Amino acid sequence: MESAQQELRKNLLSARKNALRANLRYIGRRLVSRLILLFAIINFNFFLFDIIPVIFNINIASFYVPPGFTHSGLSRSTIVEGVERQFGLNKPLDIRYIDYLKDIVTFNFGTSFHYEEPVTQLILQRLPITAMIVIPALILTTIMAIFFGVYSATREGKAVDHVISNSAIITYFIPVFWLGFIIWYFLTIQTNLFPSSYTLALLEKGDRELNLLYLFIPPILTLSITSFGVRTILMRNNSIDTLDQDFVTVLKAKGLPRSKILYKHVFRNAFLPVFTRVGIDLAFLLSGIVFIEDVFNIPGLGRLLLTAATHFDLPLLLGDFFTISLFAIIVLTLMDFLYVLIDPRVKY
Repeated sequence: MESAQQELRKNLLSARKNALRANLRYIGRRLVSRLILLFAIINFNFFLFDIIPVIFNINIASFYVPPGFTHSGLSRSTIVEGVERQFGLNKPLDIRYIDYLKDIVTFNFGTSFHYEEPVTQLILQRLPITAMIVIPALILTTIMAIFFGVYSATREGKAVDHVISNSAIITYFIPVFWLGFIIWYFLTIQTNLFPSSYTLALLEKGDRELNLLYLFIPPILTLSITSFGVRTILMRNNSIDTLDQDFVTVLKAKGLPRSKILYKHVFRNAFLPVFTRVGIDLAFLLSGIVFIEDVFNIPGLGRLLLTAATHFDLPLLLGDFFTISLFAIIVLTLMDFLYVLIDPRVKY
């Protein structure tokens, strides 16, 4: 009897070790794949902003010297050459690439042409603002997708199911800047419920943090409305498929409460594809944040990127693109780790 128990313990211990090794292999491979993705993004940014201008013989420094501009007897061409030397634009591409990689590793993106401030400082000032919009919107849309998806599945074929499904599809195709402007106009100008800009939120009387919280509610609402639809449909369809499984019929026959069956058993099986979709929706949110921050007058990374593109601020463009990409990759990597906890069967 004791030998059988010892053998059972050994088998359990061996199974746990094998599961741990499998999870570590999965995590290691996902980390490697994310690092490869990050390196590809770094090279794409360099190709976009440094190599393409050389291919098409575009002198970036000439954008910052107005036509016919002279100073202290210096011609415009001389001033352009000075700008090239100042920002290293006259160096060979291989040297610029090595310097670029060093700057990426040290998070030293140089000085902004437009703001004349360190790019890293500008990004660090605005990153928390963008995070305070994107992360709550991502959490809120996930909660909305779970609730509406499961509820719609339990009312399959009824009027409320059609309303939820059609609304989810329609909201996905609504332009985020159009909906953002409507929400901004009615909630800030017409009703005066929320501050209309970041500056006004700081100038208003009362608690500064509370005013900023009110400022972020409309953009979070806008992003949530335009990005919850796909996951809602996924949750609904997966829940319907799960409700048709034999184990659900057995649970109903045992007399388990409907709420327990839905949110303990059906939800657990239906949520996995929805969780996978969160990563795609994160990219959707990050692309929409550029328009959202511009509409709601919020100085985050999105608006910083728009300003950099408007003034062709090369160091700021490179730094902002890299930071947004890094932020997305970090969130996706954390999701990879959480996926192992949600579904231990996962393999890579």
